[in-house]
This record gives sequence, C-alpha cells and structure tokens, in this order.
Amino acid sequence: MRFEELVSRGFVIHGVRGEEVPVFEVTPIYSHADSFRAVLRAFEGTPYYPVYRKTKEGKYVITFIPKREHTSTSPWVNLALLVLTMGSVTIAGYLWWAEGDLVLSLVFAGALLSILGGHELGHYAVARARRMNASLPMFIPVPPNIFPFGTMGAVITMRSPVPDRSSLVALGIAGPLTGFLLALPVAAYGLSHSQPLELPEAEEGIAFSMPLAMQLLASLVLPHQGGGVAPHPLAMAGWIGLFVTSINLIPLGQLDGGHIIRALAPRRHRMVYRGVFALLLGSAVLWPGWLVWAVVAYVLTRLRHPGPLDDVSPLSRRAKVLAGVAAVVMVLSFMPVPFVVSGG
Repeated sequence: MRFEELVSRGFVIHGVRGEEVPVFEVTPIYSHADSFRAVLRAFEGTPYYPVYRKTKEGKYVITFIPKREHTSTSPWVNLALLVLTMGSVTIAGYLWWAEGDLVLSLVFAGALLSILGGHELGHYAVARARRMNASLPMFIPVPPNIFPFGTMGAVITMRSPVPDRSSLVALGIAGPLTGFLLALPVAAYGLSHSQPLELPEAEEGIAFSMPLAMQLLASLVLPHQGGGVAPHPLAMAGWIGLFVTSINLIPLGQLDGGHIIRALAPRRHRMVYRGVFALLLGSAVLWPGWLVWAVVAYVLTRLRHPGPLDDVSPLSRRAKVLAGVAAVVMVLSFMPVPFVVSGG
C-alpha cells in the first residue's frame, strides 16, 4: 500500500518509522478535523483505518489498525428475537405487573420494548448518520420466572470504529436520551392510573424508589399524595426505562456514559473509570445490585475504551452541549437505591 501518498492528502509528513505498517509523524495541512477526514476518506476501500493521536511529547502521529471482517446476521434473526422477547415480556407482565390481565400485559410489553428498542435505534440512527457500520437492534429474552421484566434489553454491535470524539458523544447520548424521552410519557400515564396503598401494604414486598424525573411527574399527575402506590403496568415500564437509562449513563468502560467520558477526557478517562468502579463497589452497602453491575462492567470492558480514530480534534460545541444534556438526564433518572425488599 502507498500509505505515504494517502496520508499526505491531509498532513505534512515529517518522519516515518516502521515498515509493513508505518507510523507517520505529521502536522495537519488544514484543521485537525478536516485533515483527518481527508485521510479517512482516502483510506476507504483499503484494509486499514488511520488513527490520529497526540503523543506525550506533543507530537502528532498517524498510525493504522486493520479492518476486521464482520459476519452479518440475517434480519430474520433480529425479528425472531423481537418476537420471543415480546412473548417473554408479555408473560412477565401477566405474572408480575398486570395481575393476570392479558391486555394490560400486552400493553406493558409494547411500551417497554418501545422504550428499550428506541434506545438502541437512537444509537443506530447516529451511527448511520455519521457513516459508522452498526447492526440492527437485537433483543435479549429472559424467562420471566428468572427475571421479572422478561428481558435484559437490547443491543447493537458496532462494526466500525467511531471516527472522532464529537461522534463518540453523539453516539453515547443518542440511546439514553431517546429512551428517556420515550419513558417519560409512559411513566406519566402509568402514574396517573396507579392506585394508592395503605401504609401497612406499602411496607410489605418490593418497594421501588422513584427517580427524580418520576417524582416530578408524580407531583403533577398523581391523584393522591403521600404513602405508596400500587404501580400501573405502564408506570413500571416507564420506571424500567429510566432505570436502564441511568445504568447506561454510568461513566464506565464502553457503557454509554463511558463513551461520553472517553470523549471529554481522552487522557484521564481511565482515572475516572477507576474512580466510578470503586464508587460502585462502595455503593453496594446501600444496594447490593451495584456490586453486580460493577462486576459485569469490569468483565465486559476491563475498564478500557479504544477511543475514536481521531483523538486529537477538539469537541464541537454541539458535543459539549450534548454532554451537558447527558449529565442532566443522569441526574433525573438515577436512583441510589432502586428498590428494597421487605418481609410481609
């Protein structure tokens, strides 16, 4: 490959080391972003992605990573998993949240899958808009006698790297923000149709905390104040949507919040990850579930993040605003103790 010719479309080359896959010391001809975009376009159709970094000595270098082959699953697999998840969530609603009402169970399942699917479609839409290759959402059904929501959510797979830090912020916030906006009207309707509980009843079984967003909605739509409520199935669907939003916005590894922190603090993100991981471990004294999430996040990500191809260009103003929006959404949806179980 003629690496030098392609790199020179956006950069002045000052030095090169390596042979088969070289490393170029460069300075941009245009802005950092415009120069790298020119090189990224030049490498389309080649076996490599260019990677733009600033060294500890303050020099700019272009390196390369090989493109990986990705096997695409048939859309029929995605559809089959969606149907299975619709069934498992409907059964979960029937058993746990809708008191044996099949229609309400179907409504619960439709609302919850709309929120969870909207979350993943938000990621998918940004990926497509920014020329990243992403899979369609894949839902994860779970037997409702094992997990009372009937699903572990949905995922998409990124098949190409994120091009720059601003795209990393946009990708990170797109899912949580979409899910959050879909969960709010569902939660509001559910709260407005929830029934009050007498205090002795409210003290038995599982008591769910309400995130700040639901507390604000409750102050507007609940027909009664004080005490507990027997949540309408749609109130539970909205609660699950907000809970999933807050979990995804935890600034750790390759969670959505981890993407955003990686973009905001490219040189200090590992320190933030370690601090958040330690905080989750310590928070297990409040709610044991945080220990589970900490272990899962560590196993899946090892508290690492590959970063975007262009790790040099500054964040756009829009990306900074979106990062602020992510912080607000996290505050509105996060619950230090999501639920407690008390004996009857």
